[in-house]
Amino acid sequence: MRRFVSLLRSSVTVAIVALCTLFASHAKAGPLSQFHAARARTFILGLDLDLAKKELQQGDENDPEIQRERGRLALYEGDCDNAVLSLASAVTAVPDEDAEGMLDIARGCSRVTAAIIGDDVKTSDLVVRYQDEADRALTPLITESVENARKTLTRDLGVTWPKPTRVIVVRDLLSLAAMTGLPYESAQTTGTVAIAKWGRVTLLSPRASHHGYPWRDTLTHELTHLAVTRLTNDRAPLWLQEGLAKREEVRWREPGPYDDRPSPDAIVRRGMDKKLDLGLDELGPSIAMLPSAEAAMVAFAEVTSFMRYYAKVAGDEAIKKLLSELRAGKKVDAALVAASGMDLKAWDQKWRAEIMALASVPVVGIDNLASDPKASAAASERIRVAELLFGRGHALEAQKELRPLEGSKLVAHDPRFDYLSARVLEKSDLPGARAKVADPTDPAVGYAPWWAIRGRLALAASDAALIEPSFFEALAQDPLDAEAACRSLNGSTTLTAPKDVDLCKAAAGSGTPDLGQN
Repeated sequence: MRRFVSLLRSSVTVAIVALCTLFASHAKAGPLSQFHAARARTFILGLDLDLAKKELQQGDENDPEIQRERGRLALYEGDCDNAVLSLASAVTAVPDEDAEGMLDIARGCSRVTAAIIGDDVKTSDLVVRYQDEADRALTPLITESVENARKTLTRDLGVTWPKPTRVIVVRDLLSLAAMTGLPYESAQTTGTVAIAKWGRVTLLSPRASHHGYPWRDTLTHELTHLAVTRLTNDRAPLWLQEGLAKREEVRWREPGPYDDRPSPDAIVRRGMDKKLDLGLDELGPSIAMLPSAEAAMVAFAEVTSFMRYYAKVAGDEAIKKLLSELRAGKKVDAALVAASGMDLKAWDQKWRAEIMALASVPVVGIDNLASDPKASAAASERIRVAELLFGRGHALEAQKELRPLEGSKLVAHDPRFDYLSARVLEKSDLPGARAKVADPTDPAVGYAPWWAIRGRLALAASDAALIEPSFFEALAQDPLDAEAACRSLNGSTTLTAPKDVDLCKAAAGSGTPDLGQN
């Protein structure tokens, strides 16, 4: 009997202790944990990850809201595996659309990062991860771009930068979509090559696109998104986010030959004629999710043109003031009135009136400029034959093939034609070859080989004024083009800086065939 009473007392004691522990846990997991979770989320969105971590440590680790924000924090820190664990626990405990969406992205991120070979490139203020080990040679250029962009954004927007800045370079659009949550089809449709999301920049490798793309400006564009998110606690509307990103993407460097070609105002004006324009507040959740590349082109031009107009009329300080008012929690119209004296509707009307006063001109990408498709096809065929002849050592025959196209509108401002012509003339007529790539304003679009041969011919002529600007543009477009990275055709180089030698080795080892040899 005594033993029974003793066991009963012991069981009652255990039950009381368990109940007390349970009540204490629920007390901690109630409003107090929700408070810490909400504060942590604010800190995470503002990229204050250390402060967020301290907030989460004060909440109940078993509370679903704490688990959700712990998963969000892990995503921002690039720890995708732990993000999956935390978010899966949160979703299991309580259905949560936000947590479920992040869980899908965390799983995609985990799959992509599982394929990464080699350690991250880390400094005190920058972490770069590469899905493809061959892209690691980009590190010096990425570091330079990030440093210059942060300085410019601090000057222009007043942002302070938490350390480190995180960048991941992926090999294809599937990986870009998995890492960020952007639908793959949207990335294909609009030509998206980078996303600033989850506290990092995810960047498509320049090698993924034939002859690259303006990847250094793109990196700065995405860093601007991180800056605006931090300055407003992620309260900036899309037109402001994208407008500032487009404005800032070229301000980290000296002005370039393609910075205003074509003019954003001209694109908007032509877009209005073609009924492709949208209201600033009608752009949807992302320009990358618009239905066509043409629509995305016009939308980017709209926000760029509008931000230029806002800065011109209201002044640069009105931009900082607007960001500050949004961070304070004001709605967009109230923030605009406080910063500049007018709401969005009034600003939109004034800006559109100015755009409509401009003359409408054709814009490549919106208008089909090929007046004779058969002639264009014939010209393309002739150019391809010339390439093949050149690639097999018949430069004179290639020159004869190109001669009928000289001065034709079919190849006007086409950098591919001028590059081919310069290569054909290079050994027999060096001045003639240089003349083909003399005018930096002539090419309609950026093309790395055009700039690379311009720099290489300038080297041969000891024209110091053209050498570095030409190779800068070539590397900004395609850093893994052997002609650009090595400053030669065969991969040999006289460069002595280790960063340049590493880039040259990576480019020369890519296996890309020379002109006409494929």
